[in-house]
Amino acid sequence: MPEARRIFIGEDSEILNELTVDVDSVRKKLHALRPDKAAGPDNIPPKLLRELSDELCYPLSVILQKSVDEGVVPNDWKLANVCPIYKKGSRALTSNYKPVSLTSQLCKLMESIIRTAVVDHLEKHNLINDTQHGFRRGRSCLTNLLEFLDKVTRSVDTGDNIDIIYLDFAKVFDKVPHHRLIKNWKHTELEGRY
Repeated sequence: MPEARRIFIGEDSEILNELTVDVDSVRKKLHALRPDKAAGPDNIPPKLLRELSDELCYPLSVILQKSVDEGVVPNDWKLANVCPIYKKGSRALTSNYKPVSLTSQLCKLMESIIRTAVVDHLEKHNLINDTQHGFRRGRSCLTNLLEFLDKVTRSVDTGDNIDIIYLDFAKVFDKVPHHRLIKNWKHTELEGRY
């Protein structure tokens, strides 16, 4: 497998190897919870967490920080209520349903805090290619298509040839070579260090 080149050009002190869960970020995330969403297997509704956000932000920040520091996720957060959601075709075929997991709102809160920290770090240090549109703030499939259309239109206007190949990967995330993904991730920033 080819080695990935290091693209992080910041100081070693800027490497994201610790995550601090502060009270304000927990409060903001709790305030942002949608009260109409379903509770997970712990039966704690987001409406309750949102309404008690000022009272819960400190104890939750302590719990979440402990989880990060120890690298342990509470067992209750690993549970999920799995519901089949109909996609298309015959309702009699199980292959026409996708499983959706309803997990604990506290687990989702933790995921959101970690995601925000990682994405902010990647954006700050320009570690995401500018052509990446998925899962980025202010970007979407639409912005990707608009940029592509602009590039194609400019090429046609200048008389350049355009070759386009469309690919649709079914269940692409099921087929990602995870060992290669982890190896590339290590080299992206940490140069193989944890």
